[in-house]
Amino acid sequence: MDTFDLRLWPGFAEAGGNTSSSAVIDQVSIDSRRIDSQNALFVALLGESHDGHQFVKHAAQTGAKYALVRKDWGSLDIPSSVNLLKVDDPLHAFQAIAQTYRQNFNAFVVAITGSYGKTMVKDLLQAMVSTTKKVGASPESFNSQIGAALSLFTIKREHEIAFIEAGISKKYEMDRLAHMIAPDATVVTHIGKKHMATLGNRDTIASEIIKLAIKTTKENWVILPKDPLLEPFLPQINAESHFWNTFSPILPHGTTVAAEHGARMPYQVSFPDGSEYSSQATFGFYYFMDLINITVKAAWLLGVSSDAIKKTLSHYTAEPMRTEIWTSPIGTTFINDIYCSDPQSVDRALKFLTQGPVDGRKIFVFSGMRGTQNHVEADYRRIGQAIHKAKIDRIVLIGSHPYESLISEVKKHAAQTAISVYSRHNEAFDEMRAWIRQNDTVLLKGDKKAPLDNLTEVFNDSICTNQCLINLAAIQSNIATIRNKLPPKTRIMVMVKALAYGTNDIRMAKFLVTCGVDILGVSYVDEGVALKRAGVTQSIFAINAAVYEAAKVAKWDLEVGVSEKDLITAIAQEASNHEKKIKVHLHINTGMSRFGCRPEEALGLAEYIIKFPSLQLEGIMTHFAAADSPTEDSFTISQVNCLDKVIEELKNKNIHIPWKHAANSSGTIRFNLNQYNMVRLGLAVYGLYPSEATKNALELRLSLSLISRIVGINTCQAGETISYGRSYTVTREKQRIAVLPIGYFDGLHRNYSGKGNVIIRGQKAPMVGKICMDFMMVDITDIPNANIGDSVLIFGEDEYGHYLSPEELAASGDSIIHELITCLGPRIQRIFVLEEAHHLR
Repeated sequence: MDTFDLRLWPGFAEAGGNTSSSAVIDQVSIDSRRIDSQNALFVALLGESHDGHQFVKHAAQTGAKYALVRKDWGSLDIPSSVNLLKVDDPLHAFQAIAQTYRQNFNAFVVAITGSYGKTMVKDLLQAMVSTTKKVGASPESFNSQIGAALSLFTIKREHEIAFIEAGISKKYEMDRLAHMIAPDATVVTHIGKKHMATLGNRDTIASEIIKLAIKTTKENWVILPKDPLLEPFLPQINAESHFWNTFSPILPHGTTVAAEHGARMPYQVSFPDGSEYSSQATFGFYYFMDLINITVKAAWLLGVSSDAIKKTLSHYTAEPMRTEIWTSPIGTTFINDIYCSDPQSVDRALKFLTQGPVDGRKIFVFSGMRGTQNHVEADYRRIGQAIHKAKIDRIVLIGSHPYESLISEVKKHAAQTAISVYSRHNEAFDEMRAWIRQNDTVLLKGDKKAPLDNLTEVFNDSICTNQCLINLAAIQSNIATIRNKLPPKTRIMVMVKALAYGTNDIRMAKFLVTCGVDILGVSYVDEGVALKRAGVTQSIFAINAAVYEAAKVAKWDLEVGVSEKDLITAIAQEASNHEKKIKVHLHINTGMSRFGCRPEEALGLAEYIIKFPSLQLEGIMTHFAAADSPTEDSFTISQVNCLDKVIEELKNKNIHIPWKHAANSSGTIRFNLNQYNMVRLGLAVYGLYPSEATKNALELRLSLSLISRIVGINTCQAGETISYGRSYTVTREKQRIAVLPIGYFDGLHRNYSGKGNVIIRGQKAPMVGKICMDFMMVDITDIPNANIGDSVLIFGEDEYGHYLSPEELAASGDSIIHELITCLGPRIQRIFVLEEAHHLR
């Protein structure tokens, strides 16, 4: 930031500021560790785990001249060198100061908002406009109520244009952002499903996002998508509106050159001056052309020439703003994070390392920060401090960045941490292949984001043939959406049985901590033990245990469902031997007839449990047999009534049980069972539906996609047969048959043979012939450009935005969605992604 006199802020005097003397600041910080100026303003904000007021003293010691604090806060040991500015709400005051700062500079401010894609648009647009003008921009994805304010302070007097991101998660947040940013122009990317849990639906999301465009100066412009959701609000926009997804003769426009899609997608941009630009995209196809059209149109309106735009595009490589997590064949976990332009992003990234195996090494591959920093030495020193606090075993530094202060800090406080420096990524990766081992966790972060396929090719010897992509952001969103439907304080148990529905139980369990899930469910005791061995911290509940497993239950502190005396006695005895108190849940059979005691036996068993000092009656439960089916609703209600009667009977005997649970995913979505205070979620967490009725009851985001590749192509003639049993006969004169390296060992059972479609290069290709153990065949006759190596969508969504329903695939094979996803085999590479958002239905 440039120097700024706080007296310009209207609230300065009321906050206790002295208006008779200069109040110049040249740094604003919400992190006391990053203060490196004697004229800094420290803002004490309430965070998720810390209250900034705890660090006011440290801020003063590091040189802060002012501290923005709450009126009701006071401390006797704050140095007199810091001036306290006391306000009702430090965040609101911080935003007011940022607004005043923004108003005192002449930069043309372009606000960028939308459900997703904001940061990629900002980065490419900044690169285009920087060719001819002096530009400032939000760091990384700084777009929240705090991030947008911090971004405004990056504007300097020399800047002609500033790009400021604005993101929201709740109603009315955009009102504050729009008032603070006061945009001269606005870019709206997409209206998607992000924050459905807090905003409710896409109509509300649209009505909130569009507020920024409505606030835009009428003399200028707005770029937004032509979207039915936005049409009702267009009359409220005073600025000139342009649609980035439609052609306009006065603006550049990008299109794909051919309808077919492949490993590379040719595209062309036509400019109003008659010139054209042609190139190819290599990945991220479903959003790439949107990205091109948004940025070339905005750049043109900002006065950037076609030559400058072309030059930028010729050097551009898309860097998706998502983190990818996957495990190599030797058992090393790789975390490929987004690029770094601020030390705080390193803090966030290092937290991923806590989710790795407890007995493995933590390795941080760092290629520096992007862009020129004002305080390079201080920032790299700050990263060095974060590294030693994270207890990293080895650091791999890449490139010619000024790492001296980082290295010095690590050597001073973490001498055991090995440090190696390489000039290029390839050089580092070649040597890493020799010394990385099973259970190591490798975090990659730096000035550029490495393409996923490049990394898997290096550490897997080739790109992954079959991939199951698991979108953690969608899972997080689904949990929030369901939590929003439930009564307050309802506890959510997420079932991670069957390897977390075929994904990865340990990875999922450790991620679910970040979603506020404090109890996990499994079917078998051994599943719970495996999680405990891996360092999972949540409570773990096993639906059932055999008598001979009582010792394991006690040793590993598992919670367990019980319904017969022999098991209760055995667990009580083992718990006593281990001097522990084990939590048990009394399981009542109300109609599932799998586990559980009869309702009339419940009181006796409850009284039996509470006699043992080594047992705690923690829960009472039942299991629905058909909650997904409306035709069976009367039966489901009868199960509920049965459990209610048991609970009432126990209550009358003064037996009060903390947790009462019955609902699975279907029961949670379709019924309002407010008398219970815990639910057990499985399928719904992944945005999957066991029935159409469940799907109609609540909108969730699909989190799973299955991708394969073509490994062979045969040209067959009429009359020839394909695959075992000769069940399919070629009927056309010639048919091109592609071979995919995925079969019934991988979870695509023979029942699916010839009953579904896959998508290749944007077109459907029917399955033909019997599915084999390792391979399946599809007809690509009508996709003439399909070739070996092409990506194939089995279900979910591909890079082009094409969608295939996993539920429909399961139904086509006379199966259910549970079976389809839990049977996906071990040869399929699981890749977890966590991103700003994903364009999912």
